[in-house]
Amino acid sequence: MLNRSLLKNSLYILPALLIYSVFLLFPLIASLLISLTAWDGSGWPIFVGMQNFVAIFGDYQFWIAVGNNVILMLFYTLFPITLGLALCSFLNQLKGSKELTLLRALFFLPYVMPMAVLGVVWRWLYNPAFGPIDQFFRFIGMPQLAIAWLGDFTWALPATGMVAIWYFFGFCLVLFMAGIQRMDPSIHEAAELDGSSSWQKFKRITLPGLRPEIKVALILTVIASLKAFDLIFVMTRGGPGTSTLVTNMYMYQQGFDLRHFGYASAVAILSMLIIFIVNGLIHLMIRERRTC
Repeated sequence: MLNRSLLKNSLYILPALLIYSVFLLFPLIASLLISLTAWDGSGWPIFVGMQNFVAIFGDYQFWIAVGNNVILMLFYTLFPITLGLALCSFLNQLKGSKELTLLRALFFLPYVMPMAVLGVVWRWLYNPAFGPIDQFFRFIGMPQLAIAWLGDFTWALPATGMVAIWYFFGFCLVLFMAGIQRMDPSIHEAAELDGSSSWQKFKRITLPGLRPEIKVALILTVIASLKAFDLIFVMTRGGPGTSTLVTNMYMYQQGFDLRHFGYASAVAILSMLIIFIVNGLIHLMIRERRTC
């Protein structure tokens, strides 16, 4: 009877297991095996062991890409979460109003769109010849600010990161507002009766209560910053030079431009390990407090 029940339960998970194996497990295993070889996509791979991984640690371009990922983390994570927390505290005062629903929908709208589409739109906005941003600076008499944002070695990465802020802060805002709505309003009412200011209520009640939502937002945005590719590919392709080069873009260049598939697979494996490590650190830093 037990074996029949086990077989029946296994049949239920079989479709999901097949999809997971075909699209994730098998490619992951294949990438791990290819990372141990020197292969240009034609002929037989040549086994080189850990040479690709050793070469990565001495590859300055890879570490430039990692550094750019770390900088992008500020735009993907810190700024959207900070803006989301500030705005959710403000918009929470508009409870039950139609303006709140409209504002929440407008702020969340960019997150619904594919980031590649947003990259195309913002590349047009940043265009130095006819883009609205530079045209605005010329109109107000500040032509010195009308620069080639995506072609400037200093401003290309921050300009790309601004798109990420616009993309993610609406998601963080909606997530935090949902967290506020699950809180017991009597706690805030009691704090008001005790004479607590708005900042004290936010610091002592709202912020600790939003710990699960902040954890989710941190994990998703940090992973997105480490996996950044589509936005960079559409807007700058890693340029100018290596100013916007990120690990996934570097992997793409090594694999599909230079046909170093073994080296590109090693970059992918190492990037995946970095994501796992950062994800684990976030779980350790923001873990739920257990009550006895």
